[in-house]
Amino acid sequence: MEEFHLSWINETKELVSDCRRCCSDDTNDSLSKVSFSGAILEVCMRKLVFYPEVVAFIEEEKDQFSSVKVQYVYASPPKLVMLDEDGNHVETIRIDSWKREHIRQFLKEKVKASLKEI
Repeated sequence: MEEFHLSWINETKELVSDCRRCCSDDTNDSLSKVSFSGAILEVCMRKLVFYPEVVAFIEEEKDQFSSVKVQYVYASPPKLVMLDEDGNHVETIRIDSWKREHIRQFLKEKVKASLKEI
C-alpha cells in the first residue's frame, strides 16, 4: 500500500483553498444588492428568429417593466444594457441563452420599479 502516495490529496486541498481565498458568497456580495434605474433590451430584428425566449419576453412580458425599453440594433446579439439614474450605460449583460422567466426574474430583482409599477 505504500506505493500509493496520497500527498496529492493534500496538495489538491491546498490548491482549492488557495483558489477560494478571493471568492465571496453571492448572498453577501455587494453586487447582489446592485439595482439599476432602467434597462434597454438590445437585439437585432433579423436575429430574433433564433431567440424565441427573447421574443416571448418582448411580446408577452415586457410591458410589465415600464423602465425597460426595446431597441433594435443591426447585428446585435440579445443583451440588456443596464442604466443608472441619469440614463447612462453602467453594464451590459448578454442574454442569448436566457429563458424568458430568467429575464423577468433578473429585471424584477435588478431594475427599480417606477412609480407607475408600484
